Amino acid sequence: MRPTRVLAWLLPVTMLTAVGCGGGSGDVEVAAPVLPGGAAADACRALHDALPAKVMDAGVRETSPKSTLTAAWGDPAIVLRCGVGLPASMRVVDPTKAGSAPIDSVEVNGVTWNFAKYADGVRFTTVYRRANVEMTVPRKFTEPAAPLVDVADAVARTVPATLDLSNV
Repeated sequence: MRPTRVLAWLLPVTMLTAVGCGGGSGDVEVAAPVLPGGAAADACRALHDALPAKVMDAGVRETSPKSTLTAAWGDPAIVLRCGVGLPASMRVVDPTKAGSAPIDSVEVNGVTWNFAKYADGVRFTTVYRRANVEMTVPRKFTEPAAPLVDVADAVARTVPATLDLSNV
């Protein structure tokens, strides 16, 4: 087979593969947090409007049920929920450690995220913010904190910090 025929055959296959990588098929089932009104709800709505169209080159997916407290990208989906409770590791606080960066945390673009590994990936939850923002990153990502880079600026702009960790 001549090279031009091979290329002519590969181009449609490559185009179909590239189109299939953008978002995913169908809505992503995401349990929306129950968040009463107030400053936290306002921050979550502002965050939803500021979220990027792509995370790790993955396109936006619709969530079901639709909510301004949830978002998703790619397949398998990277899922964001705003207005969640504190991560389990933060619920019991040692008063002598109050105000310090939590164990199992990472700082990305000025936003501190607590993390916990689970069977299918890693769950990151912001700490010391008006509303807690959770990102669940599937195991397929070799660097699970990488998607946080794409959303951290939006979080920093829209969900006010309640504690400044730069002095700790």
